[in-house]
Amino acid sequence: MELRQVYTTPDGRTFEKKAEALNHLRRPKIEEALNKVTGEQAELVNWLLDNQDVVESAFEVGTIKRVTKSERKKLAKNLENICEEGSPRTAFIREHHEAILESFRWPSVKRMDEEEKLAKALEILTNATDGNKDLATWVVDNREAVLESYKAGIEKRKVNPKAAEALKAYRERKAAEKAAREADETKAEATG
Repeated sequence: MELRQVYTTPDGRTFEKKAEALNHLRRPKIEEALNKVTGEQAELVNWLLDNQDVVESAFEVGTIKRVTKSERKKLAKNLENICEEGSPRTAFIREHHEAILESFRWPSVKRMDEEEKLAKALEILTNATDGNKDLATWVVDNREAVLESYKAGIEKRKVNPKAAEALKAYRERKAAEKAAREADETKAEATG
């Protein structure tokens, strides 16, 4: 007998991961935002929804990628699974799994200026659209609106007003201390 936690959305669909369930719930909001950007072109909206990963990654080309905490956790979990397996073919990985985890980095990327990034994004999107350069050009020209549409439905945490006030007071106090310290140093230099 095995227990699994699943996430059920109001429409009755179930997902194993919370992020997948939240993305499913956000899809109508993203679709609505994309409809505004595309002028209600259903076919284009569906393509943009279905190829969201391709579009987002096309605009990340030439950007240095860092290993996130979640990626590091996934790697650690997979390395643990390999270590538990005990196959002779994975002996090296079992022996050095800690070093692999600690030293893992994404391959280095050639830095690009904005013009080079857009040219590369156009190339990637042209390939993704089966050579439809007009569509790829439209996506590149409207990249900010499209990428902003993909963020539709994400609820941002509201900052506690008391915390915001406390932070503001702290910053003001530190600025006053710094100004006083600098004034004392200036006075000491003038008299010294």
